Amino acid sequence: MGKIKSVAVYLGSRPGNEQKYVRNAYRLGQLLAENHIDIVYGGASVGTMKALAEGCTAAGGHITGVFPAGFKGKKDNAAAGVHVGPEGVALSKTIIVNDIAERIATMERLSDAMIFLPGSFGTMTEVFSWVEEWQLGYHTKPAFCLNTDGYYDGLLAQIRTMIGAGFMDADDMTLLHTAPDPESLCRILIA
Repeated sequence: MGKIKSVAVYLGSRPGNEQKYVRNAYRLGQLLAENHIDIVYGGASVGTMKALAEGCTAAGGHITGVFPAGFKGKKDNAAAGVHVGPEGVALSKTIIVNDIAERIATMERLSDAMIFLPGSFGTMTEVFSWVEEWQLGYHTKPAFCLNTDGYYDGLLAQIRTMIGAGFMDADDMTLLHTAPDPESLCRILIA
């Protein structure tokens, strides 16, 4: 793995039910900044996405938000009038794109690797897009999973099931590195 200068980080627009998700996102932002690794993320000012941005900026890092024009976020945020846009966080740069597909493509293009934290369908869409592009040979950029308290154990088990059933080769997942906490993940990332 070559020197990683920038990472796409995919994570939740909600904070989760436990403070550890927010803490880990904030800490990851700090650690990436301290290691001079730029962050590219979805640009939202809510949930663990906001915590990541705040951690990065608090440590003097560079963070780029990629946000779809007119995007209101999840239906509950939109219905409640919650502003989810990048104006709610101090970013180094904001890139406005047309839609979610362009957001994913832009984040991938601007990054040397990908990290995913606990999230929902949006996070999974972004993660699966990344690993599918890798599997098809469109890029060779690694993926890192912050598996907070086993959050992704079920997903990792499903991947092993796909390999065992012959729908994937074991080496199809050589790009994926997992770690239980931000410190361990960063040690793997910069090794």
